[in-house]
Amino acid sequence: MRKQINVVAAIIHDGEGRVFATQRGYGEWKDYWEFPGGKIEPGECAEEALRREIWEELETRIVIERLEATVEYDYPKFHLTMRCYLCRIESGSLTLKEHEAARWLSMRELESVGWLPADWGLVKTLKDTMNKEERYRLLTKQIRALTDGETDAVAVMANVCAAIHGAMGFFWTGFYRVKEGALLLGPFQGPVACTHIGFGCGVCGTAWERRETMVVPDVEQFPGHIACSSQSRSEIVVPVFSREGEVVAVLDIDSKERSTFDDIDRRYLEEICRMVKL
Repeated sequence: MRKQINVVAAIIHDGEGRVFATQRGYGEWKDYWEFPGGKIEPGECAEEALRREIWEELETRIVIERLEATVEYDYPKFHLTMRCYLCRIESGSLTLKEHEAARWLSMRELESVGWLPADWGLVKTLKDTMNKEERYRLLTKQIRALTDGETDAVAVMANVCAAIHGAMGFFWTGFYRVKEGALLLGPFQGPVACTHIGFGCGVCGTAWERRETMVVPDVEQFPGHIACSSQSRSEIVVPVFSREGEVVAVLDIDSKERSTFDDIDRRYLEEICRMVKL
């Protein structure tokens, strides 16, 4: 039976689209690059192990934001399971205690170093994820500029959905406004859509009723889904709140692909909806 080794790795980011990589200075894989981390010791949970390893290797305290990926890889002598967490620096200066070199790498530079075999499995996933975040960061800056000082609700919604649609390339992007006890179609980008949606009906009505973001990986599996287009496969709906805390609209986005939307979409679209003052 192949030996099993469980490790953790830190994807330490700087908030500007770069991640921290280290170069091994010892052993069979000397000079190869990796995301810092190490083995989970008996009695430790994964996050405890990661905090300990980063302190031992880099004399740095980290804030663990989320589990980004789990990599499974077969080395010649063992099977590796690597839990990879997105992190940021809380304190410390990333002092190298075990590695021979380190670099901050942009997404374009990720493939410029020779990674350990298991870490290559993370690079593509990370590029896709961070590229999405980079697009959202630029998008939120654009939308902040577009909405700052604008008081006309229709103008705000029109520019916001146009900016999102153009930057992210979704199938359908638009707003539904709360009016006379129902959701009424507002400014949108994409094919024609349903005009009225009832409270608690479909994904949009459910987001309104629950006052929370709805992420639906497969719309065909959502009870009571309203099929405005047969091409829609996944959906995210984010409520827009008034200054008094009432839901006054929802931002509805559809994709032609299943499982398009994730926590990154949710976080940034909620931030965008907080900029929309209706």
